[in-house]
Parts: sequence; C-alpha cells; structure tokens
Amino acid sequence: MKRELRLHFPRVHIRAGVLALFALAMQVIAIFAPLGFDDVPKRLLFEMSYVVLIFFAIVNLPRPGFLIIGVGLLLNFLPIVANGGLMPVTAVSLAKIDQLHRIDGRAEGDAIPRTKNVLKNKDDAKFYVLSDRLVFDNPVYVPILSIGDLVIGTGLVVTLGDLFLPRVQRSRRAPAKPSRANL
Repeated sequence: MKRELRLHFPRVHIRAGVLALFALAMQVIAIFAPLGFDDVPKRLLFEMSYVVLIFFAIVNLPRPGFLIIGVGLLLNFLPIVANGGLMPVTAVSLAKIDQLHRIDGRAEGDAIPRTKNVLKNKDDAKFYVLSDRLVFDNPVYVPILSIGDLVIGTGLVVTLGDLFLPRVQRSRRAPAKPSRANL
C-alpha cells in the first residue's frame, strides 16, 4: 500500500453568518444613525449586538478560532454591560491619541458621539482593565483598543488560517486486487 501526500483546501462552513452581519449592522446603526437625543437606543443596540455575536461564536465552536473570538467578545461584553451599554474610555486615554475634542462639553457617563464609548473616570469605570485603554500607533487606525479587541483579532487570524490554509492529507491507494493467477 503506497501513501501519497497531497494538499487540499477545507470546505468553508460558517453557521449563522447572517447573524454576525446583522449584529455588525446593529453596531453601525448605533454609531452613525441619529437615534434621537437620548443615548438609550444606542446602548441597547450595542448590548443586543454583543448577545447576537456571542451566540454566533457559540454555534461555530467546532472551529478553533471561534472559541478565541467568543472569549474576546465576552471580555468586551463585561465592561459594556457593567457600564450601562457602552465601552468605557477615559479622558487620559483620549488625550494620548489627541481626541480630547470629542469630549468637549461632555460629563462623565455621557456617550461619546460616533463611537461605541462612554466617558468614565478610571476609578468609576467598572472592569476598567477590560475597557478601551490600550493606545497603539498602528496602520489600521484603531488607535485605542481593549484586551477583548486584541483577543478577537487573534481569533480572526486563527479562523482565517483555519479556513483558507491548505491541509496536508494522506491519500491511500487501494490495494491491488489479487489476480487469479496468484491464488
């Protein structure tokens, strides 16, 4: 029996992908759509979108990257829910990325326009360690991140590698049928 090695690409099976797109659309609406003078709809949309995204990660758990993405989503979900539906960020973190103009006239607890953030003091932010506090100078213009964002990014890289990198597979050649002459 001779074995050969060959490359093959796995079939892509992502369950409930429409839900992930729906949840991301909810976040875009929460950030950019005029939802009235109150920020309660924005906060509710973010919380609901995270519930949908966590469900999406759970139904795709057979893929290793989705476990990592799910952990990252939970790491983001905790400070969002604990701080009233938006991710806390401090004025100190915003100053590091030259974005203090975004909070002019805002008080602690106010939603920051066109973001998913709420202005909080470090001492008043629940789960501060998990909040948007990591400042990076990076090429994709995401200057401030949370630990959950980094974990989600890692999960996305693992998922893309799992989906699109070829696998080595051993193929077996069927054994030759014995001829009648050898019997």
